[in-house]
Amino acid sequence: MTRAIQARLETPRLEDYLEVIYHLIQDKGDASVVDIAERLGVKPPTVTSMVQKLAKGDYLLHEPYRGMRLTAKGEKVARSVISRHSIVEEFLAILGVAEGTAHQDAEGIEHYIHPVTIRKIERLVDFLSQNPSSLEAIRDYIDG
Repeated sequence: MTRAIQARLETPRLEDYLEVIYHLIQDKGDASVVDIAERLGVKPPTVTSMVQKLAKGDYLLHEPYRGMRLTAKGEKVARSVISRHSIVEEFLAILGVAEGTAHQDAEGIEHYIHPVTIRKIERLVDFLSQNPSSLEAIRDYIDG
């Protein structure tokens, strides 16, 4: 279950945009300003401004009125955010945190967790999934 974790130089907001764009492209084949605005709960002009910033930073290629696609750099960041989110959410679920709460907490934590920390959490999740008796002991202790 090794997942590439990159050094974090991006802002949480930039990461949110890249993650949403990545998911939209995967789900629908494209990402429009309107779709991004809807998913993030912002106005289209705000999205347009961020899309321009992402294009300047070489995170995506954008042709107005024709669409956008992530560059290799943008896709790498998006996949990293998605991976961090998945690892944190899985860890919280293992601890017995309710699904909705685990998802919400992972949304915040994914942006601020250090690569070394996420790697250790990932290894712990792997260990616990391979050692159900240890996981049961931890859950008993936490819930006790």
